Amino acid sequence: MDQTTNATNSAPTMYSFSMQEMVTLEDSMSYTFMSRNKRFIIEIAAERLKGEGRLIDEFYEFKDNIDDPDILCDFETWAIGPIHERVKQLVPVPISRPTTLLEYYDPDTYVFELFNEGGILKANELAFDPKIFGDASPKVAIIENAEGRLSSSHEVPGDDIVSRSALPTVPLVPASQLVRAAGLDSVEEVMCEIPRIVRKVNTTDEFFFKSGDKRHGFQREVEILAKLQKISEHDLSIRTSRIVGLVNWDGQESLLMGMLLERIDGMTLHDAMLDASVAERRRWIDQIDETVKKLHKYGIVWGDVKPDNVMISPSGDAILIDFGGGCTLEYVEIELQETKEGDLQGLKKLRSRLLS
Repeated sequence: MDQTTNATNSAPTMYSFSMQEMVTLEDSMSYTFMSRNKRFIIEIAAERLKGEGRLIDEFYEFKDNIDDPDILCDFETWAIGPIHERVKQLVPVPISRPTTLLEYYDPDTYVFELFNEGGILKANELAFDPKIFGDASPKVAIIENAEGRLSSSHEVPGDDIVSRSALPTVPLVPASQLVRAAGLDSVEEVMCEIPRIVRKVNTTDEFFFKSGDKRHGFQREVEILAKLQKISEHDLSIRTSRIVGLVNWDGQESLLMGMLLERIDGMTLHDAMLDASVAERRRWIDQIDETVKKLHKYGIVWGDVKPDNVMISPSGDAILIDFGGGCTLEYVEIELQETKEGDLQGLKKLRSRLLS
């Protein structure tokens, strides 16, 4: 989204931003967005909106309908309005070089609390304290074994850990040495979106980056990809994504930010199937079926079966991606998630959709 203002005797000033997180509770909301590698958190409590005007009514109208894209857009204009001038001060010029992963995930952070002053929505700036407002940066600590204890320098929750013995044998790359691959004028860079395709500094080597987010099953996925790496040493026929690197926080080799996967040029099955022939769709589902059966033979469950988790390569092969687990109810019942039975149920429904 863009915010534009006209200043006297000057050209319009514009900055773009993207939503990073939205937390909605019964009587409060927290909205976080990124702009030019700076993070902004807006805290909104109904109690602070009481008084003159309709601010508290507007808040509940937004909160109760926030899933509507048009309502969300109106909400962003409403919530960011009171801090618009401050944001302009903090993001005065576009960035002049590609964003590193370290810059994106360790940004300067500013917090604002909205309140009602005479029926007008105003904002107070607060000091950012990660203990109060949380730390959204992906951090996964490497421990020596499953019973190992974290170093006192690793302030991460107990479930944001991975055993060193479960990790694949791949290079460790500091976050400052990876930049967003898209150009400075790209939508990804201008809108400050989450980096997906990255490249090593001073090279043309590009990778797909996945952050160490426990909500997306980072530990499960990295351990499965490590198993697949070992299997590929004697069986090259399994068509899955491949891990090629781990990303660490600079100066902390035992604290991961995420992983690097081999970049697969192509499109998802969800997009490819729209214009594909019956023969192509049959070939893809047969390949998926073959890969899943091989995974099961090695004791690996795919998990989240759906067309979005299959890439179609330039050679026309179906490649399974995303081993973070979970399930999509359209394909797998919740009781069967992350089981072989769930995979088979998902395959049956996927085949029916592709060939119907």
